[in-house]
Amino acid sequence: MDIRLETLIYDNYKKLNENDKHIWNYILNNKSKCESMSIQELASNCNVSHTTILRFAQKIGLNGYSELKFYLKLENNKKCTFDKGEIISISDDINKTIDLLIQRDFSDICYLLDSCKNIYAYGTCEIQSNAVRELKRNLLSIGKLVNIVEGNDEVETITNYITEDDMIFLISLSGENNTVNKFAKDLNNKGVKIISITESGNNTLSKISDINIQFYTHEVIRLEDNLQIFSASQFFIINEFLLVKYLEYKYSK
Repeated sequence: MDIRLETLIYDNYKKLNENDKHIWNYILNNKSKCESMSIQELASNCNVSHTTILRFAQKIGLNGYSELKFYLKLENNKKCTFDKGEIISISDDINKTIDLLIQRDFSDICYLLDSCKNIYAYGTCEIQSNAVRELKRNLLSIGKLVNIVEGNDEVETITNYITEDDMIFLISLSGENNTVNKFAKDLNNKGVKIISITESGNNTLSKISDINIQFYTHEVIRLEDNLQIFSASQFFIINEFLLVKYLEYKYSK
């Protein structure tokens, strides 16, 4: 059997709803763990019911959850190889993200940028932190100063004195990072306006946030040291759209 789960997803993508996409994103990020999970465990980790997991497997052409685990076991036992079809898949992710951003009305975010007292931003990992710095550079060009939150120590400090008059950008790939989600919950309790940037799907951070900007991505390859490679240019594409959409909001006639 040489068919990959990614191929089944691609062939049946139009059948998938947001919960299905969230399940798939979780599986992509945790293939080794999912191989040994019961359907109840996977459902709990994805915050859906076990029947939703079963329907997901059936939508992509499998008989049930056991067959899904069989595919996962096959793929996890394979040596690391690169599928040339990933070039097209990455292009599709970027194009779908751009289409989503073109259609999105950014006036809710633009209003907050104009009305808030202070703007903060926090990224969960290195690439996200780079995106935060790029966000700061872009917004500075339109006179908006972004205060970057660096590391766990600053997370705790900022939580103490940020107020409901402020806003924060939280950038996370999966939206399931425990540190950033606890940070978001603490800020939400204080009435701080939260704008999160995450991959598409029904993830935890998107639920906590006031506004969520989503993008499409997937695991391109998992190297033998379990290092996951994702397409991450979408973070920077979102930054560019945010700047241009603000200019449109502010200056178009």
